[in-house]
Amino acid sequence: MITLTPRQIELTELASKGLDSQDIADAVGIKVNTVRITLQQARERVGAKNIAHLVAISIRKGLICMLVVTMLTGTDDGLRRSSKTRIVRRVEQVEMYA
Repeated sequence: MITLTPRQIELTELASKGLDSQDIADAVGIKVNTVRITLQQARERVGAKNIAHLVAISIRKGLICMLVVTMLTGTDDGLRRSSKTRIVRRVEQVEMYA
């Protein structure tokens, strides 16, 4: 069974929104290099060739939820606090059923 860490799930969901590494780092409050390394590790875990492939595999395997991805679409200033809260709740749900 393929699994991702909560941080890998969070960053993959943000990448699925179309954010680049710098935007993700700014939204989450971590260094851009941490984002790159974390997404690289996530790609290796699922056998993805690139970020788009990581997102596709993650959705197909149920590792990230399209509902969360859809909710985040359209935010114009990165992530609002309420969006971050929804991501954390979804990560907890995924962990419960994994």
